[in-house]
Amino acid sequence: MGYDQKFVFESMQDAESIRKYLEAVMEGLRKGRLVVAAGQEEFTLQPAELLTFTVKARKRGGSGRLALTISWRCPEEDAPKAGETLKIEA
Repeated sequence: MGYDQKFVFESMQDAESIRKYLEAVMEGLRKGRLVVAAGQEEFTLQPAELLTFTVKARKRGGSGRLALTISWRCPEEDAPKAGETLKIEA
């Protein structure tokens, strides 16, 4: 059974910096490997071939928000193989 890992980074950035991050995400999707890091924390993701892409936009008064989500399920080869045994220790 898998376990949850979470990486969160939030900061104020200018539009050019965000554009560079989005270009890095596009390159990572092209290569099938995304690495995000901040400080001592590093997180590696390996996107599947089929992805779910969600776009949410909202504006209220003088504020706006755009949320992009890319998600996928683990590939079958990461699932336990038939014949593999479970080991539990105390």
